[in-house]
Amino acid sequence: MQSSNSTEINSSPYELLYKAAFLIPISHYLLAVLFIFLVLIYDFLEIHFIQDLLNGFRGDSISLTYNSCSEIYEGVASKCQSLHGRYLVTPWLSSPHIQTAFLNFFGRPPVFSYKRQIFLTPDGGTVALDWLMSSAVSGGASHTNNVPLKDDTTPIVVVVPGLTSDSHSAYIKHLVFKMAKRGWNVVVSNHRGLGGISITSDCFYNAGWTDDLRRVVDHLHQEYPQATLFAVGTSIGANVLVKYLGEDGENTYFAGAVAICSPWDLLIGDRFITRKLVQRLYDRVLTIGLQGYAKLHQTMYSRLADWEGIQKSRRVRDFDNYATCLTGPFETVDTYYRHSSSSTFVGTVSVPLLCISALDDPVCTREAIPWDECRANKNIVFAATRHGGHLAFFEGITANRLWWVKAVDEFLSVLYTSPYMHRRKKVQNHIQHSPLETSIDQGPYVTVTEEGMVSAVGNEQLSPIVNDSDNQVIAERETRETIVDAYKSERDDEPPTKPEGTLVSNRGGRVIKVKADPICETSEPCKQEAPSDHDAKLLDISAPLKRCIQQLSRRSKTSMWLLAYIAVMTTWPMLGPAIFLLFKRKLKSVLPSAWLKK
Repeated sequence: MQSSNSTEINSSPYELLYKAAFLIPISHYLLAVLFIFLVLIYDFLEIHFIQDLLNGFRGDSISLTYNSCSEIYEGVASKCQSLHGRYLVTPWLSSPHIQTAFLNFFGRPPVFSYKRQIFLTPDGGTVALDWLMSSAVSGGASHTNNVPLKDDTTPIVVVVPGLTSDSHSAYIKHLVFKMAKRGWNVVVSNHRGLGGISITSDCFYNAGWTDDLRRVVDHLHQEYPQATLFAVGTSIGANVLVKYLGEDGENTYFAGAVAICSPWDLLIGDRFITRKLVQRLYDRVLTIGLQGYAKLHQTMYSRLADWEGIQKSRRVRDFDNYATCLTGPFETVDTYYRHSSSSTFVGTVSVPLLCISALDDPVCTREAIPWDECRANKNIVFAATRHGGHLAFFEGITANRLWWVKAVDEFLSVLYTSPYMHRRKKVQNHIQHSPLETSIDQGPYVTVTEEGMVSAVGNEQLSPIVNDSDNQVIAERETRETIVDAYKSERDDEPPTKPEGTLVSNRGGRVIKVKADPICETSEPCKQEAPSDHDAKLLDISAPLKRCIQQLSRRSKTSMWLLAYIAVMTTWPMLGPAIFLLFKRKLKSVLPSAWLKK
């Protein structure tokens, strides 16, 4: 008895636990591992099935943000049942990531065929316009026209797809089919290089490229002046749409618009998409899509961008650095993001605009949503859902429809029958201004010469961007090659030389280079004779000083004596010994010989 007790006392507690662990069946361990794995997956994928179950699958109400004096809300949004109801996610898709992935891999889009129209831009670019006529989806109706007739009064919805998406994307087809079923004509304005169209100019689309949309809208109004125009933008397309609406203000032909899952602030989105592992997966997937887009147009990118950098890009930011900044052109990636973000243009939107976003969007974070700006604008109604993913918003047990498509259809139809549609007010000499044109963008600037002299230049307007001209495109084409060469020379540790009198400034993210002759100010060509060696030396010495005096004397003529004093004091270390040697003989008779020896 004593020996058994002594054996139990001598046994280690860990030894006893080890023996007890072997008594538990292996199946129990497997169940525990499975449970822990499911908990981790539930948290990683942000699944909310249990919350929906405890809520009785009633869904969540839609949060609306609008101005208290908004006529758009009172006369339009308040009559939309979808905006005042509840949104319930398809139960077996209770995750923003699962919804987003299901939309891209399956989507269950309706089946129909587009009629294509090719639109050529003034700079030589090509945009594919894919039409779906209301007559093409009406039951048993015959349709012979590929595009609307000249005097057709049927409303037209212009759809702007997202990043690397085109008219054949599942969510685009859901929207197009729904609006065509209502009896409206729909046209998808594909981005340059997408929809099976080659890039035919040196211009590429980006998150802030509004020129193509502006020209397409003007073209549609010119061709179909009796038709009311509406717009729907998705993801990056929503960013482009809102930016365009803010840039043009009252000077747009759109009677109303809807923005779905806009990124709003690209700088915030860039930080967000690298925050967690799941976001980094989206970042990588988007980068692969951009690289695939670039591969389709490798010839153009090899000439205008850094192809090696594009191939080794691991993030969207890397791609923008090696491709978008060079083809834009933009000085840095942050400059591109700052000037392309639509959040700064929200305040100048002058058309009825419905914005829809999901608070659990895994790509476009809610941190970038400009809540206060939207609330301050009487033309904007912002609808936010608790769940929905990115462009998904599946509903119904079979997940065969998207909630936001129904909301868009209802909002635009109510707006069309209301007196609150926007009517374009003709603005003469409309100039596109960017809210980001602060004092930094407006100057003063500097010009750097070969002698190293840096002189200030005033606040002149060098190259305003006018909607009705093509000067911006021409300037871009002239400077793009120079910027690409400068970028490549920096990578090879060979800094590019800057010609004398070259003025480089940044306007709205665009680099403008103006050559100015610092000597000749007339319109006639200068005829200069080759200076001699002696004159050249004098010019090398005196040119910087003269130029500096000229610049300063323009500011104040009363300070010339001060300038002369400064010039004498700064040049005395060089001129003093020379004067002393020149007058040394004459000074012998005046100064003591001992002092001269010193």
